[in-house]
Amino acid sequence: MDSGVWKEKTVDTTSEELPFAAFAVPERPGKPRTTGLSMMSDWGMGLGRQADTLESSGTYIDFAKVAAGVSRFMPRAVLSRKLRLYDEHAIPAFPGGLFAELALKLDRFESFVDEVVELGFRGVEISDNLLDLEAADKAAAISLAKSRGLLVFGEVGKKVGKLDDDTIVADVGTCLDAGADWVFLEASELFAADDVRSALVERLASTFPVDRLIFELPVVIAQGVTRDYKHSITTWLVRELGTQVGLANIEWDELYVTELVRRGFAGDTSHPQGVYRMAGFRDLGE
Repeated sequence: MDSGVWKEKTVDTTSEELPFAAFAVPERPGKPRTTGLSMMSDWGMGLGRQADTLESSGTYIDFAKVAAGVSRFMPRAVLSRKLRLYDEHAIPAFPGGLFAELALKLDRFESFVDEVVELGFRGVEISDNLLDLEAADKAAAISLAKSRGLLVFGEVGKKVGKLDDDTIVADVGTCLDAGADWVFLEASELFAADDVRSALVERLASTFPVDRLIFELPVVIAQGVTRDYKHSITTWLVRELGTQVGLANIEWDELYVTELVRRGFAGDTSHPQGVYRMAGFRDLGE
């Protein structure tokens, strides 16, 4: 597989013919997008399912994460074919940030990045969910990955415990100042049962360019997280930040549902710019 600097492929989806064109829906830019980005989590899906998913809904995937340490256990030939499939659909793929944390802990980050490039990944995630990483060290890791021609996704937040608002805001600034292309906001920091840190979400969205922030959705393998809870958080983020909010951790079978939520076409009328409100439905929550 070709390695080196990621060269964005142009896949124009704005001219795709869609059925029922007479029904007005909120506009969404086609790929390549700069707003309303969606990251799909790939937990090692088979190549057949991956190919089917990309054919049917690849237009709604902007990035793909081979989650956590999955790429360590996948046969190299299979992983290469997987990454090639993503390339064919102009979807940059990257390994999960927890793998990068392990590499940083073992002082093997540079060789890890070299292999990421060699394998054909187009990006890397720099997180410190489990690792205590100084701001300067996080910035250095981001700079190193950028120097290898990779897209860099910084991530902010802990999986266990909570950082205060000022620390989170400062960490986002560190990532962006160091050259990160986007910053993921760890779901565990922002959403826990009925505790939604809405003031922090509002502060982040008003402090930084919203197109550089991607909000992670809770994953259903986490304790206490259900699909309906994840759906409710997706709905809340779209209602509060709009159709073009960046969303991460979408599963392959949630792509269309997530797009329905973005367009306010998902069975409720809470999205102020959504399909139902455009058609004159009132907000049933008011």
